[in-house]
Amino acid sequence: MPVASIDFALAASAMVLLTVGAMYGVNMVAEPFLDYDSDVQIRYYQIGRYILLAQGTPSNWGAGGAPTDLGLASEGDNYELDIDKISRLNPLNDYSVNYTALWESLDVEDVSFRISVETLFDVSLNLEDTQVQGEQTLYNFSVTVMREGRPLVADVSYYVAVRDTTQLSSGTTDGDGAGTVQFTLPNSKNGSSVLIALVDFEGLVSYGALSFAHNSGAPEPAGTYAVLSPMNHTLTVDLTSGANVINAATFSRNYAFNLTADGSDYLIPRLLDPSPMISVVTGSNASDYWVEWVAYPQVPLETGADMSADYVVSDVSSASYIVSVKGASYRFIIEFRSPEEHD
Repeated sequence: MPVASIDFALAASAMVLLTVGAMYGVNMVAEPFLDYDSDVQIRYYQIGRYILLAQGTPSNWGAGGAPTDLGLASEGDNYELDIDKISRLNPLNDYSVNYTALWESLDVEDVSFRISVETLFDVSLNLEDTQVQGEQTLYNFSVTVMREGRPLVADVSYYVAVRDTTQLSSGTTDGDGAGTVQFTLPNSKNGSSVLIALVDFEGLVSYGALSFAHNSGAPEPAGTYAVLSPMNHTLTVDLTSGANVINAATFSRNYAFNLTADGSDYLIPRLLDPSPMISVVTGSNASDYWVEWVAYPQVPLETGADMSADYVVSDVSSASYIVSVKGASYRFIIEFRSPEEHD
C-alpha cells in the first residue's frame, strides 16, 4: 500500500476506533497512555491504531504465510486481536515473522517500531520448602500477585505436571497479594516438573510458571529438549535428538485437557474460557525426564527495532493499549521512531 494511501487509512481508522472506544471501552481497545504534542506523535498514534484495527493482508496470515499488509485484528472481530498473529510476533515461535518482514508489510518507510505484549499483572511463584514423606514428597509454594507495585486479591488455579502425572488445586491471595499452595508428588515420578498458576482478578487473567526439580537434577534451560510453537490451535513440538514425549496437556483458568496427538503435533482445544492457555509437554531423554511449557497466545513477547541505544531513547514515542485476545486482556505496547528525522 502506498504511503499516501496508508496515511489516509490511518486517519480513517483512528476516527473509527475513537468511536468504537467510546461505545465499548477497554473490552475492545482502550485509550492509549500517550501524551502527544506534535504532528509526528499524532501520526505514530494513528499508525498504532491502524495496526490494531486492521486484519492485514491476507486477513488470515496468522495461520500461515507472511503478511503483505500488517494488521493484527481477528478475522472474526476487528476489535479483538488474532491469537495466531500475536503468537507469530514472538521470535521464539518456529513460525515467527521477523521484523524486516513486519516493517516491509507496514509500508511506512520513514518509521521504525518495536512491539511488546504482556499480561496485565505480575505473578511470582517460589518453592518455599520440601518434605519427604515416605514414598512421596510434599512441596510448599508461595505466589505473589502485583500490578504496578500494588498487591491484588485474586483467585488462583494451580496445576503441576511431571512425567505422565498432572495435579490441580486452587486458592486465593490476601491483601498483600500473597498466597500459598501445597502439592504432594510420588517419588517414583522423579524428573523436572512445572507449577502453573492462572490468576483471576475481577475477570482479568494472568499467569505464572515455575520449573522445579522433583527428586532429580535442576531443570535445564527452556528449549533444551523441545521447542514448543503454538499456531492455528496446533502445538508443534520440535524435539532435540534423542528426546521423546511422554505427555502433553493444556491448562486455562477453568479447564485442563490432555492433548491429542496429530502425528508429531498436538491439537489445542478451542476454549471459550477468557484466559491464556498454557501447554505443558513432558518427556524423556536417555536417563533425564524433562518438562517444557508455552503460553497461547505466546506472550510475553518483544519484537522490532532496537530502541535501547542512548542516542535513540530520547527520540522514541510510546503508546500502550489494553487489547483482547480470545476474550483475555493483555497490554500492547508499541514504540515508534523516525530515523531519517533524527539522524
